[in-house]
Amino acid sequence: MPADLIAAALDALPPDLYQRATYRIVRPLFSLGRAYHVYAGDGRLALFVRHPLLSLRERLLLYADKDETVPILEVRARQLISLYRCHDVLDAFTGVRLGSVRTRGLSFLLRDAWDILDPDDRVCGEMVEDTLSWLRRLLHFWPGRHHVEIGGQVVARLTQVFRFFRKEFVLDIVPTDDPVDPRFLVACALLAVLADERRES
Repeated sequence: MPADLIAAALDALPPDLYQRATYRIVRPLFSLGRAYHVYAGDGRLALFVRHPLLSLRERLLLYADKDETVPILEVRARQLISLYRCHDVLDAFTGVRLGSVRTRGLSFLLRDAWDILDPDDRVCGEMVEDTLSWLRRLLHFWPGRHHVEIGGQVVARLTQVFRFFRKEFVLDIVPTDDPVDPRFLVACALLAVLADERRES
């Protein structure tokens, strides 16, 4: 879609769609590739992403619509293979980097953990799994929990909701004096969800 049409489509979106306090991430049981729907608290679709089954370098484009015409975010892995794999989160329209998420080597053997980097690549926080990875490897139905901390404050919590026929996670954004772009927090949550998917497969 041409840039002017994308800009018009972005202007037509509800102005507070990416400023909500709660989002719900859902992966249907049957989907081409691994499709994730991100809903705002009122049930409105906020983001849609399809994770390719075969991809050498992980690159996710998050769209505002299921037709994948209005890009909102890009999540791009810097390296093909690394113990400290880093994903950049960019505004898909402007190319501005909102921040980055970097794994902590072999920490996943106990629990998943990531460093949160600001746009200047300085560590400013962390995302940590609050349940034990090794336990969830044995008990796949055990719901996962994560929290995101930036500047010494918890800014978001991700909680898995047990469902029989789909994967579902709720992202609660915690109000702070220095708010974090909810789009970046949704991207962090999706990376945690994808780590869960890789572990189960």
